Formats: sequence, C-alpha cells, structure tokens
Amino acid sequence: MAAEKDPAYSIVEYMRSHKGYKCGYCKSSDTNFSHGMWAHRMAVGDYQALIDRGWRRSGKYCYKPTMEKTCCPMYTIKCDALEIKLSKSQKKVLKRMHRYLSHGGRKECRTPEMDSTCEAGENEEYVKPESEAKFDVSSFSLPESVAIPEQRLQSSNSKSDNNEVSADCKPKAIEGTDAPSPTKDSPNSNQEGRRNVSPGIGPDASRPPCRKAKVIRQERREAKLAKRALDSLGRGESPMEIKVSKQSNTEKSLEDFLCEPLPANPVHNLEVRLVRSQPSSAEFLQSFKKAHQLYQKYQITIHGDTADKCNESQFKRFLCNSPLEPWQPGNGPEQGYGSFHHQYWLDDRLIAVGVLDILPHCVSSVYLYYDPEYSFLSLGTYASLRELALVRELQRRIASLKWYYMGFYIHSCPKMRYKGKYKPSFLLCPETYEWIPIELATPKLDKAKYSRLNDNVYAVDSNGRVDINKILVLHNRNLVRYGDYQSHFADEDDDEEEEEIREYASLVGAKSAYTLFLCRS
Repeated sequence: MAAEKDPAYSIVEYMRSHKGYKCGYCKSSDTNFSHGMWAHRMAVGDYQALIDRGWRRSGKYCYKPTMEKTCCPMYTIKCDALEIKLSKSQKKVLKRMHRYLSHGGRKECRTPEMDSTCEAGENEEYVKPESEAKFDVSSFSLPESVAIPEQRLQSSNSKSDNNEVSADCKPKAIEGTDAPSPTKDSPNSNQEGRRNVSPGIGPDASRPPCRKAKVIRQERREAKLAKRALDSLGRGESPMEIKVSKQSNTEKSLEDFLCEPLPANPVHNLEVRLVRSQPSSAEFLQSFKKAHQLYQKYQITIHGDTADKCNESQFKRFLCNSPLEPWQPGNGPEQGYGSFHHQYWLDDRLIAVGVLDILPHCVSSVYLYYDPEYSFLSLGTYASLRELALVRELQRRIASLKWYYMGFYIHSCPKMRYKGKYKPSFLLCPETYEWIPIELATPKLDKAKYSRLNDNVYAVDSNGRVDINKILVLHNRNLVRYGDYQSHFADEDDDEEEEEIREYASLVGAKSAYTLFLCRS
C-alpha cells in the first residue's frame, strides 16, 4: 500500500543569536547557549526530523542547545517503549496508585522526579524566545501548482533513517481546580495538624513490631503448605505426594500493572483522557479553565512563580500554542498526529496534565504539571509510565511508532539523571546524530560533560551535507530556492547573510533544509 503523504508544510524563522542566558540547572546567569527559530507552522514529519537532530519546542519556539559551549549540555533522550524494563521503584509507584484507588489512604514516598524540581523561581523547561517573530505568514497559502518536497517523513509506517539504533552501539545485554471538601482520604485532610506535630514517644509497645513484607509473605506461604499437608493426611495421602502448582516466572508487563482489576467498590476513580490541544477540541476548551488553574497552582508551589508569571497568556504561549499541523491519515493513529493534553481526572478533579506531541515515530513529552497535594502518588513517574503505555498502544496500529522521547537528559545536573532510569534508553550523539545506549554513553559523560558519544571515529553526520542553493526560502509570500533568492534579492556583498544560512543548514540538516520554508526579508 502506498504511503500516505502529509499535505501540511512548515514555515520557520531562524533567530540567529549567540548570547548567553540564565541556566535553570546550574543557576549561572549567562552561560546557557542555544540556537533558536520560530515555527509559524510545522508538519509533524518535519518536527520528527528536527527532534532527531537535538531540537525541542517550547510553545512555537524551537531551540537546539549549543552543546560544546553551553554550561549544562542537554542530550536528547528516548526510550524503547516495546522493551521497557520496569524498575523496582517504578513498580512501587504503580502499586501505590492501585492501592490508593482501591482503598484510599496515603503513604509518602520520595521518587526521583520529586527531587528534580528547580529552585524557587526557576522553570528550566520554559525557554523564552530571544525576540518575537518578525514575519506575518498567517495569510500565506501554498499554491496548488507547488509540490511539497519528497524528503519529508511520510507514512505512519515508514522508517526514519536515524531512528533505529546502530547495531554497533547496541549493548550485549541489554506516564487549581476547586478543591473538594476534605475527607479522611483527601491529601489535604489534617494538613494543619501535620504542620505542628509534636515529637513522638517511640513505638507503641502494645502493638507487635513491624516486619518486612517479604517475611510476612514467606510465613503465609509456609502456612498454606502446612494446611495442604494436614488436608492430605486427613485423606490418607502422603504429604510428599502433594503437587504444588509452579508459579509462572513471566514478569508482569506495564499493562498488567495498569489494568489490574480494582475491587467492586473502589474508594477513588481515575480517568485518563487524551484531548487535542491544537487546534483546540471541544473537550480541551471545556477543561481549559481548570487546566490553567492547576498549572498556576503547580508553578507557584513547585517553582515559586508569581501569579502574573503563570497567567493565562503565558500558559497558552508555553503549553497550548503549538506549531504542529494536525494530520489524520487512514493508516495512522485513531486520534491523528499533532499536539495533545493527557489529562488525569481523579474523582472528576483534574490532578495532572501531560503535554504531548504524537509524531510518526514517537510520542514526545513536552511538559507535565500536577496538583502538589497529590505528590505522594509520584505523579511524574506515574504519568511517564502512562505515556509509555500510550506508545505501546499506538504501536499496535503503527509499527514504526515505538519510541518515547523524554526531552533532554542533563548528566552534569544529578537531579536530572532520573530520566535515564527508564530502560532501555538512548542518547543522541551531538556530532553524528546516531542513538547510543545510555549505558555506553554515561561513562563518557562522567569524565566530561560534553562528549561525542559515538565510539566509531569514522562515523560522520550523514545528514549534514547541505547544498544551500536548494534551501526553500519564503520571500514576500513567494517560494523560491535560496540560489535564486541570492541572485535576485540578496545583497551580493552580504557575507553575513550567507554565513547565517550555512549555520541554519548545518543545524537543521539536509532533510529539513530542503523541506522547511525559511522566511527571509
């Protein structure tokens, strides 16, 4: 069956700036460097190609860290959702949520993402553009006579050239609203009492001492076997002849944990909804006010923002506006490709939102915010596991969609290393743009914060050779090749213009350079 082509096209505005700005990780005032461009509109296949070269979006602004220069190098990280190996702590998070839904109650437990939040006043995921977009392309439409270049990723089942891990690099073994009135299970019940707790007097001597769950399970198993032996003796059988059914050694899958049945009358109900945010769906608009209130509560409590720094306008700019053009091919995801909000409703109360992009080969996590009152549920880890499960669900329909992109991995910032706990994960080499297993990459990063992760000294950036004359330029609403633009419209003696174009081409790569429409005056 022929691959279905995305009719959308992409218009970008490159913003050349080499100034340093404040880093949200090491708190240095002017040592964070990145390249940026404003995406007026973006086809999902084009954005897939960009994130495979280390780009990332914040609203409609796309940025790529200057890896060899910035203070805290940011390596694009992705996880193979089909091969996910749940860690002990991740299983605990899933069990804790199931226990809370079933029986209520709460148990405090710190998880990696709870220690990864920034100091007050810093939200490292929000990147403010150096300047506003200069071009107005809202009324531009591509003439029917102009064909979109063929280099773009096409069907949902086609393979990306650099999305598969090189065989040489594979290791040998290798997921505020108005608060309801507090109840006995509500996280804010007895909150005032907890703030003024008097020192304890030690364990209650009238109660038995605490024991490990492993010991209790062993005792129960032994008691069960003893009961079987007594029953067999009563039937005149030898206890040695009892056939004990051997338990399966098959490890529980992610879906086994998430779909574990709840009791007949669970204390709480959790509903997860995937709603399209761009263009805004009816479900998104209905929940917009609650989503913004939750975002504001999260930013003020976790990041120490003031209310005006996380107002409705900033919320829209950062997490609602997206350059991605929706695409719903017949052989694609049921909900189509594009930008979505993954909403978590607990007893009809919005407690978390994951901002996601569904692309031809991955689900890309943009941001997560949640109700701090429910931090005891480790919602950061839980949402990541839910998003991994979403990838696995989508892959059953789209064979090539099997990756979960988690944004950037910052090894030089210990609190941000938790993303590497999702196995198996891979980091993008900043020089060859090939994916390297994190187990092979981290020893290099232990020695130097910036490193060429690919051990193959002969490997090169195969997508880095660009004929700048073939770059598509949007000039005065006319689409021309850069070679023609340079001949007819550009200043022949403007060396800085050509230098900027070459810099842009090297950053986006040949595939994107030949498909993106670059705005020029």
